[in-house]
Amino acid sequence: MAKIFRILLFFFFSVTLSNAGASSPFPEDLNTLESYLDGVIETHLKERNIAGASVSIVNNGEIILKKGYGYADVDRKIEVDPDVTLFRIGSVSKLFTWLAVLQQVEQGNLDLEADINDYLEAFRIPETFDRPVTLRSIMSHTPGFEDILLELFVKEPEDMLPLEELFQEQMPKRVRPPLEVAAYSNHGTGIAQYLVEKASGLPFEQYVEEHIFKPLDMMCSTFRQPLQEDKKPYLSKGYRFSEGAFHEMGFEYVPMTGAGGASISAADMAVFMKALLNNTCKDTICLMDPSTYQIMKTPVLFHAEGMNPALHGYMDISRNNYKVIGHGGNTFWFHSLLALIPETQTGFFISFNSETGAYSYAKVFEQFMNRFFPDPRPLKDTITLTGDYLEGFTGNFKPNRHPHTDILKILSLAMATEVRLDEGRLRTDDGLLGETTFWLPIDSLTFRKENSNELMAFEREETSKAEKLFFGEWPIMAFERIKGGYSIGWNLFVIVFSLVCVLFIFIGWPMLYLIRKNYVKALHAKNPLPTGSKLLAWICALFFALFYVFIFIGFGVGNEIVYGIPGIIKVGVAFPFIAILFLLGMIWQSLVLWQTRDIRIRSRLFYNLATIAFILALWQINFWNMLGWKF
Repeated sequence: MAKIFRILLFFFFSVTLSNAGASSPFPEDLNTLESYLDGVIETHLKERNIAGASVSIVNNGEIILKKGYGYADVDRKIEVDPDVTLFRIGSVSKLFTWLAVLQQVEQGNLDLEADINDYLEAFRIPETFDRPVTLRSIMSHTPGFEDILLELFVKEPEDMLPLEELFQEQMPKRVRPPLEVAAYSNHGTGIAQYLVEKASGLPFEQYVEEHIFKPLDMMCSTFRQPLQEDKKPYLSKGYRFSEGAFHEMGFEYVPMTGAGGASISAADMAVFMKALLNNTCKDTICLMDPSTYQIMKTPVLFHAEGMNPALHGYMDISRNNYKVIGHGGNTFWFHSLLALIPETQTGFFISFNSETGAYSYAKVFEQFMNRFFPDPRPLKDTITLTGDYLEGFTGNFKPNRHPHTDILKILSLAMATEVRLDEGRLRTDDGLLGETTFWLPIDSLTFRKENSNELMAFEREETSKAEKLFFGEWPIMAFERIKGGYSIGWNLFVIVFSLVCVLFIFIGWPMLYLIRKNYVKALHAKNPLPTGSKLLAWICALFFALFYVFIFIGFGVGNEIVYGIPGIIKVGVAFPFIAILFLLGMIWQSLVLWQTRDIRIRSRLFYNLATIAFILALWQINFWNMLGWKF
């Protein structure tokens, strides 16, 4: 009986979906679609210096476009072939992980509501809060974990730790209770991958091959790292463009395979999208019951009214009044997007193989949506708010997804968004893309883009400033007002203050000494600062100067720091640690000198200011996890 019910259910959903997608948004002559995307994508390849791209689009159960652009191998002039060229799809890989999780849930091996620790033996999730971390919170990116970027990628396969060892070393700190707010988590997905392996008894790569790829006949797909020998010739290279040429970059190994390790062709992604739009079914073979699959599309929470919700696995990227679900994926060299529009039975996949493709995949999809799925609604009506009230929304907001306990905590400021007031509107500036966006109020907490219905909202008490910022199309994270130790102005003041003191000790003191010795001997103080006091200050200044130089050079390596901390940073963080001993000496000398009346007040004052500056610098260095070896 159960089997008969499942077959009937399958045909019911198949018929329903077929009828729902009967009306196609695309022109009858699909050459029009191809010509449009040719122009859009080739423009991006040229203007953004991208070596190649691969695209597939499905509609009503048919592949209506499948095409490669540019090169998979620039040096050998091998063009992208959508049927066989494998692109690294980054976090789009997570969709396979969530399907695997739900398969195990359906079989009764995993429970979405169970405490994850019930399944773990080799490592434990800290019991920081009363509510436990569950699979439901992990699938919706609401477990409350900090973000960890260090060694998210590695350069050699032997550097990929088994998941048990990885989480023994890299268990993310719990920084907020689960199911309260979304903050995208790769490590949460890694834990889910580990649970699938424990529940099934299979390595994740093998599990996906047997339970997803093979049933769907996805033969140009793999999670294996490195790739199998028969697939290596078909893998697109990843590229960085500099000095007028494309430079081939190395294979990016992802230790948490289920979080971003897949390599797949555009043709296979078309097969995958067709199955997802048909309740995970291909012909009469289904990966799971439609009711189980429906969980992936069910909201877990909304950050604010009108915002896209956090779902179980999918990202809700709805726009133009169309429900759109899918997932983006980025490695350093590959940038991909899978998007599904269920009500029109449409699936869209695109992947770029060069560093600058992250901007392009979002823009291409935006242009695709505006051309074939334009927003039918008029622009939402706006209201007028007083300048004083609007001032309460201004300020700098950092993403709640960032490292808390390691040296990359500083990236929270690098990813901050500034909100400013501009002639009755709010303004945000994207420093990376050089784009400015204006926002108009539609109610007391919600704003829309000046020329679209895309929304931005705030969390705010009436008499205080806004504390949280949400973007409607970004349900995977929130933004929090920067204050306290994170304050950009405060941190700039501390750095400038300490550097001025360092420069004055290195340059000012010698210059004053020479001036007094050679030109104004009569003004020479009776008793200059004691040599011992100056020596302590000089050594402290030297150590702080070396720290700043080494850190600046170390962070200048760009992406490399994610693979592992450069040696120059490992040396650099030792300097302020050693400086503590000499700073204690400066503190003692400051107290003694202040009571020594026959030394110039301005000399004593500067010495005290320098001591305070170095104390603040030490506090700042510790706040950003750079005091000692916190990595």
